[in-house]
Amino acid sequence: MTGSWERLCLVEEVPRDRPLGLVVGDTGQDRDRVCVVTRPDGQFIAMLDRCPHRDIPLSGGLVKAGVLTCPGHFWCFDLETGRRTDEPSHAATLYPTRVVDGWVEAQVPAPAPRVSMREWLLAEAGRPTYPEIGESVVVDGVLTNYHDEGSGPPVVLIHGSGPGVSAWANWRLTLPALAESFRVLAPDVLGFGYTERPSNARYDLAAWTGHLLGFLDALELDRVSLVGNSFGGALALSIATRVPDRVDKLVLMGSVGVPFELTPGLDAVWGFEPSLANMRALLDVFAHDRSLVDDDLARLRLEAATRPGVQEAFDAMFPAPRQAAVDAMTIPDRDISALPHQTLVVHGRDDRVIPLSNSLRLLELIDQAQLHVFGRCGHWVQIEHAERFNRLVTDFLG
Repeated sequence: MTGSWERLCLVEEVPRDRPLGLVVGDTGQDRDRVCVVTRPDGQFIAMLDRCPHRDIPLSGGLVKAGVLTCPGHFWCFDLETGRRTDEPSHAATLYPTRVVDGWVEAQVPAPAPRVSMREWLLAEAGRPTYPEIGESVVVDGVLTNYHDEGSGPPVVLIHGSGPGVSAWANWRLTLPALAESFRVLAPDVLGFGYTERPSNARYDLAAWTGHLLGFLDALELDRVSLVGNSFGGALALSIATRVPDRVDKLVLMGSVGVPFELTPGLDAVWGFEPSLANMRALLDVFAHDRSLVDDDLARLRLEAATRPGVQEAFDAMFPAPRQAAVDAMTIPDRDISALPHQTLVVHGRDDRVIPLSNSLRLLELIDQAQLHVFGRCGHWVQIEHAERFNRLVTDFLG
């Protein structure tokens, strides 16, 4: 590698469990961004502070047992080789590193030759973005973030209401699978993810329904199938009962929308107080399989939940007493019973957030409904049983 040795930081400034992000130049190029990591053997390694898949700073990730976990999509990189632990064809960029007189130094590549503004703009246009940020469209004055993948009959995925949730976080394993057969759209609902949160926004069933219908209008989608998860199931039911002609088929997964007594799990979700311990406890509630969650994942989700403005909006959505919020998300039985749509109802048998009785009630009310219950599954059907869930939904919608 050609380039100069750059003095980065003192040895004692490097944390044991997190990368230290640094700026080593002002060229505006990737090489200006460096992070320093402590390996299990006590040695240091400097690396480009950019994930090879997306433009995400690795300095926001976590270090554990010689592995650096990217904060964006949880790719894991071996600190000995820089290679992704499960797909070695992908690798972070490591720089030759040494310690001199108590300072960590790295051989950082020389700046690339300057290019014209036109060449720079063309290059930037092809760069990927943070994975949770997709396309954007203005819906009734609100800049709305959404993902749009695949082609074919349109399917809209409506996410749940966990702290820090976004469409991508909820549907990251579903989007690419369904996109093989359909045009799949997944918006961040008003107040969530990377959709704008106006200071005067109202958060209730009518506002969320109106925002989603405005989203369909903005993209000129006359008729779509809806897949609603938990809170998103109530929104799907609200749309389908309000404008049935705009809905083709319905999928309701662990759905809100019928009367039920607030569970301790849902009370913990809607009443979330930001802390690592609370986030870890919440992840344990969501997943039946505890191997899917750990403190590292909890830290990453806590960061998403505490971005500026996120927790403030979330606090305004489901204030105590939260049974009132459950009741406010309920669709009248007579309206659900009038639904003409083919409907797939899905639930995890061991769900501690939304009771299985909700889906049994929906099965009773909707004439053209079928129910699939996943054993050994909590509230995360689309994650805990991703492959089977994707196949089930694809077959139903097809």
